[in-house]
Amino acid sequence: GDGTLHLMSISKRKKGTKPTYEDLMGLFHQKPLEPLEYEMRPIDEAEYEEVMLDSVEGGSIVAAIFGIIKGMVGPAVLYLPRGFALSGFAVAIPAMIIATITYVYSATRLLQCWKAESDKICLSMEKMEEIRLLLDPNAGEYGGSAPYGSVENGQKSSNNKMLTYPELARRAFGKASFLISGGIAAMQFGVCLTYLIFVPQNLFEATKTLFGVEVPKQIFLVFMLAVEIPLCWVRDIRKLTPINILATALIAFGLVSVLAIALFDPDANLDNSGSEYNSFEEDLSGLFQQITQLPRIQPTWGLFIGTSFFCFEGSITLIVPLQEAVYKREDRKRFPYVNQKVISSIVFFYVFFSIICWASFGDSVQTALTASLPKGVLTTMVQFAYSIAVIFTFPLQAFPALEVVCQTTETKAGKRKISENTSILKRNIVASIIIWLLGGVAIIAIDYLGNVVSLLGSLVGIPIALVYPPLIHNTLVPESSRTTKLLNYIVSIVGFFGAIAASYTTIASWDEGAEG
Repeated sequence: GDGTLHLMSISKRKKGTKPTYEDLMGLFHQKPLEPLEYEMRPIDEAEYEEVMLDSVEGGSIVAAIFGIIKGMVGPAVLYLPRGFALSGFAVAIPAMIIATITYVYSATRLLQCWKAESDKICLSMEKMEEIRLLLDPNAGEYGGSAPYGSVENGQKSSNNKMLTYPELARRAFGKASFLISGGIAAMQFGVCLTYLIFVPQNLFEATKTLFGVEVPKQIFLVFMLAVEIPLCWVRDIRKLTPINILATALIAFGLVSVLAIALFDPDANLDNSGSEYNSFEEDLSGLFQQITQLPRIQPTWGLFIGTSFFCFEGSITLIVPLQEAVYKREDRKRFPYVNQKVISSIVFFYVFFSIICWASFGDSVQTALTASLPKGVLTTMVQFAYSIAVIFTFPLQAFPALEVVCQTTETKAGKRKISENTSILKRNIVASIIIWLLGGVAIIAIDYLGNVVSLLGSLVGIPIALVYPPLIHNTLVPESSRTTKLLNYIVSIVGFFGAIAASYTTIASWDEGAEG
C-alpha cells in the first residue's frame, strides 16, 4: 500500500482433520505380501493454510535505507536540543560523535555475526537438500516452506528462523540471552514511556494557546492511555500499516516545520522595513550570532551521555533484519557500508538540528521541543501533528516488547494447552496492565522527560549498543584476529562502566533536570 516491499516467511501446514473409524481400522488389515499401489496427485491447496512466521521490510537497498531512516528518526530527535542546552556544545558534539562511532562499530560487528551464521545455515541447508533429493528425487515437487532469506537466482541464504539481534544473542549466549531480549523490551517500553510524557506536554501547550485553558497534563495522559490500550490489543501488526504511514508523514511535516520556525521564525519576521529579503537576511545573521554565543560547557553536562545513546531509539535491533531482507547479492555486500553512511548522515542532521533549535529558542528550551515553539498557527499545527504521530507510533513501538513479555509469561505458565480465545484474552490483559503501569510511571515523571530520556539511554541504550554486540561477535566469529577480539572486549568494558557512571550521574542530578 505504501510502496514498501515486504519480505515474509510463509510456510504451509496441513489443516487439522480427524481420521474416520474406517481409516484407523485399515491400518490393521494391510496385506503385507501384496505390492502397495499409490498414485501421485497434486497438492490440494484447500488442505493448506498460510502461516506467517516472520516479516521484515526490505527487498531493495533503497527500501532498506528507508527502513533505517524510519527506524531511527522519531520523536527522540526533539529531545536533543534540550540535551545540548544542558551540556554545552563542547560536550554535546563530541558525545554525539563518540556515540555514533561506537554505535556503527557495534552494528558492523552484528552484521559480521549475521554473515557468519547465515553462511553456516546456507551450507547446512545445501547438505540437507542433497540428502533429501538422494532419499526422494521427487521431493522437490511438493509443498514445503519458502525461506524468507532467498536471494536472486533462487539461492537460499537462510531458513525459516529469522536472524535477528535476539536470535544471534541466543546462539551466542544460550539461556543468558534473556538479558538482551529483556533489555531490548525495556528500551522499547522506555521509548513508549517518553511518548506518554511527550504528548500531554504538547496537548497542554496547544489547548492553552487555542482556548486559553490550562488542562492538567494528567487528563491528557489518561486520554492517551484510553486510546493506546485498544490499539495494543491488535495482534497482526500489518493492520497498523495505515496509521504507521500517517505517523511517518506527520513526523516528517513536524520536523520540517520546527526547523523552518527555528531558522526563519515566521511570526517574528514582521518589521517596518517592508523588505522580506532584508528580514530573511537579518534572521540568519541574528541566528548565527546566537550560535557563536552558546555556552561551551554546562554544569549538568553528565545528563547528555545517556541522551546521546537514546537518540538511536534502539534502532540497532533493526539492522540485522534489514540486512537479511535485502534481495540482491551485491546489495547485501554493500549494506554495511550504506548503513554507516546513512547513520552518519542522520546524526549530522541531528547535530545541525539541535544547535539551530537551541540557538533559536534559547537555554529555556524544553525536552518536548514542540512545547518551546513561539505561539502561532503553525506551532499549534505542529503540536497536534506530532501528538497524533506519537499516539499512532506507540502501538508499533510497544508491539515487539509486548510479544516478548507475553511469550515469557506463557513459558512460565507451563505446557498446559489453552484455547485461542483464552490466549487472546490473556495477552490483552497483560498488555493493558503494562500500559497502565507505564502510565503510572509517566504521572510521576511528567515533569522529568529529559531525565527519563537520559536514564533510559544510560541504563538500557548503552548496553544494547555497546556491551552485548562485541561479546556476541567474539562468540559467533571465533576466527577473528586477536586484535579484533581485544578491541571488542575494550568496547564492551568501556560501555559497561560508562552505563554505570552515566546512570549514577543522571540519578544524582535528578532535580536539576526538572521542567515545568
